[in-house]
Amino acid sequence: ELISRYQQLIGILRWSIELGRIDIITEVSCLSQHLCAPREGHLHALYKIFRYLQKNIGKNPGRLVFDPAVMERDESIFTGSSDPREWADFYPEAGEQIPRNMPEALGKAVRISCYVDANHAGNLANRRSHSGILIYVNNAPIIWYSKRQNTVESSSFGSEFVALRIATEMIEALRYKL
Repeated sequence: ELISRYQQLIGILRWSIELGRIDIITEVSCLSQHLCAPREGHLHALYKIFRYLQKNIGKNPGRLVFDPAVMERDESIFTGSSDPREWADFYPEAGEQIPRNMPEALGKAVRISCYVDANHAGNLANRRSHSGILIYVNNAPIIWYSKRQNTVESSSFGSEFVALRIATEMIEALRYKL
């Protein structure tokens, strides 16, 4: 009976994530790994998430607002410069792969921003890492992703690299859709 209750609560939380509560995506993703055999501690952790949602309902009402304005930002705040010419020595053939028969864009230009992170060997049972990806179009988050990685990486660089590969695939798919 408690297993069924646990699965129902996970389903409710996953639906709330789809509706815009992206602040709990990582926690729900981690607890979703125990759907077939949850323990009592996992159920208590779910209740803590619901308590968090209840206490913070006024701070984040769960609405996503699309802002069509393009926000300009200073790219130099990142380490080094974002000038592509400085990277040409390292990656001389790098460039966006655009299909030959791609139609001409009809709408306004948009800015796609992506934030990626991974925790190296965050799962103590099997030492797998967890990827988190957030993709914005202009100022609106449109894709959020949190999932345990399929491979066990030996370094934090490897975990971050796997997360970047997943994010790149998602951005390419989004780029072709836009």
